[in-house]
Amino acid sequence: MRIRLSAVVLTGTGSALLLVAAIAGQATHVSTTPKAAPKAAPKAAPRAAAKAAPKAPARSAPARNTTVDGGPATTRIPPAGAAGPKLHRGDHGAEVKALQQRLVDLGYDPGAADGRWGPATSFAVWAFQKVNHIKPASRTSARFWSAFAAPRTPKPLVPRGAGDRAEVDVKHQLLYVYKNGRLVLTSHISSGSEQYYSSQGHTGFAHTPRGNFRVYRKAAGWETSPLGTLYKANYFDGGYAIHGEPSVPLRPASHGCVRVPMSTSTIVAKLLPIGTRVYVRG
Repeated sequence: MRIRLSAVVLTGTGSALLLVAAIAGQATHVSTTPKAAPKAAPKAAPRAAAKAAPKAPARSAPARNTTVDGGPATTRIPPAGAAGPKLHRGDHGAEVKALQQRLVDLGYDPGAADGRWGPATSFAVWAFQKVNHIKPASRTSARFWSAFAAPRTPKPLVPRGAGDRAEVDVKHQLLYVYKNGRLVLTSHISSGSEQYYSSQGHTGFAHTPRGNFRVYRKAAGWETSPLGTLYKANYFDGGYAIHGEPSVPLRPASHGCVRVPMSTSTIVAKLLPIGTRVYVRG
C-alpha cells in the first residue's frame, strides 16, 4: 500500500489549511511458473528497482513545516474543530511564527513575525480573542484554533463613518482603524479607568470622552503631559490622545487617553494623519 499526501492552502481572511490523505493500493503479480521466468528476468528486476529508487522521495509525505510546492516554510493552521498546538507566551519556533503571520494577515499587530511569543504577540492575541468572544489570555485553546480557522470580522461602530477613520470601542477595549472604508488594523487598548485619581499634584476623574472627533495634533515621539508621558500621541480632544504606552493591561487603566501597545503605536501614527476622524463609542 502507498499513502500519498497532498495539501490545499486557502489564503485570505478566514483562511485555513486542510491536509487530506489519499490512500491508493497497488499490487503487482509476479508469476512463479518456471516457463514464464526466462534467465533475463532476474537481471531485469534489479534494473527496475534502480530506476524506481530516485522516485521514492517524491512519494514521501511533505514535512510538517514545509509547503508542497517548494515555497517558504509554514506551519499548518488547524481546520475549524481540529485541535491545534498548545502555545503560550514564552514559546518560540515555527508554530509561533505561523501564528504571528496569520495574525498579521487578519489585520492584527503581533510585532515582528520572528517565531518568539513576547508581549506584542500577546497584545495581538488578546485583540483577536476579544473580537471572537473568547476570554483574553496569553495562550491558545481549542476555541482559539476554531476561531482562527473561521475568524469573525467586527461590525463597524459607525457604518456610515468617514472612509479613513479610527473607531474606539470602549466597551470591548478595542481600536479599529479603517482606510478607504476597509478595516486594516485591530488593536487591544486600555482607556480611562472611570475612577478618581490623584497624580503629580493633579486630581480628576479618569474618563475617555465619547463622541465624534478629529486628530488635530500629533507628536513624533515621547511627549510629557501634566499626567505623565505619551509616545507618538494622536490628539483628538484637548489633552486626550491615542498614544503608545508600555503598560496596556486587560482593563481600563488610563487617565482618559486611549493607550495602545508601543509597537502598534508606530503603525497607528502612520494611519492617523491630522484630520482623521475619530469615533469613540461604548
